[in-house]
Amino acid sequence: MRIKGLILFVFVLNLAAFAAEQTWHLKEGQEWQQVGQEGNSDFLMAVTQAKQLVSTGKTDKAGKAFDKLKTDFPQLTGADFDAYVKAEMLFSQRKYIEASTAYDNFTEQFPESPFYQSALQRQSQIGTAFLSGQKRPVLKVFRLSAYDEGTEIMNKIADKTGDSPTAQNALQTLAQSDEKRGAWHEAYLAWASVSDRWPTGQIGKDATLGMARSLENDYKGPKLDAKVLESSRSYYAEYQKRYPDTAGQIEVPQTINSIDEKLAEKELTVADYYARTASYAAAELCYQKVIDDWPNSGAAKSAQQKITVVRKEQEKAQSEKKKFNWKGLFL
Repeated sequence: MRIKGLILFVFVLNLAAFAAEQTWHLKEGQEWQQVGQEGNSDFLMAVTQAKQLVSTGKTDKAGKAFDKLKTDFPQLTGADFDAYVKAEMLFSQRKYIEASTAYDNFTEQFPESPFYQSALQRQSQIGTAFLSGQKRPVLKVFRLSAYDEGTEIMNKIADKTGDSPTAQNALQTLAQSDEKRGAWHEAYLAWASVSDRWPTGQIGKDATLGMARSLENDYKGPKLDAKVLESSRSYYAEYQKRYPDTAGQIEVPQTINSIDEKLAEKELTVADYYARTASYAAAELCYQKVIDDWPNSGAAKSAQQKITVVRKEQEKAQSEKKKFNWKGLFL
């Protein structure tokens, strides 16, 4: 019920936009004319009402409404209308996978159709529902997660709509959904796609912070690679440079300090490993790096104590090596 409510909510938000759109149709002679200019503004209202029936799952009534449209406005309907209605009927029956495929086929075949934007909005509703947890039926018995399907839908919408607000909404929804379910690597990729398309403005600002946040959360601890954490720091630093006021409000400087502590801890872990394996020279270099690069960290204090021990062990090993009786090997 929650997902159905979500779909209906998204539909209501899009309904006003659809009603405000100028509707065009191809007349004989390949000349595009606006529906309202033909004296048939009632057509748009009738389509809107049919769409509302579809969204609320009233399939029979929606089908009758679309049939009436074909009867009342034969000059404004055609192959594109039939293909669109086919997808709408599937959507009304909550057959979202089949409906998405039908909308996809429609947008591929009829990119100039007045129903094109409506079809994209429907696909966005389906993609949002899948990313929010709507499951897909398998063999009419099982219901499995549809995150992959939702991701594919949103990426297709973005590819088809370029740098439009529709594309922005699709990729932002995808990134936010990935974050919500803890898919941090996928979230980073989605935010990176947003940043590549819109590097400036509010959306570019959000994408920079999104990449930083996703990579920070993708870090698995000092025993594993810290490249994601280093990249996260660079994005936070870029955000602080470009948006200093906002960065201060959301405590980006404190986050950077926290990341520095984690990076120092990671390097300290590496140094400790070398010390345990008697690789004293390497251990000394790593401890010194902690001291030099993160002098105010807790790890630096620990490194300062441990580097003294390592140096003594290294001197001891060198001394014992000098005392070794090489001549005794040949006696």
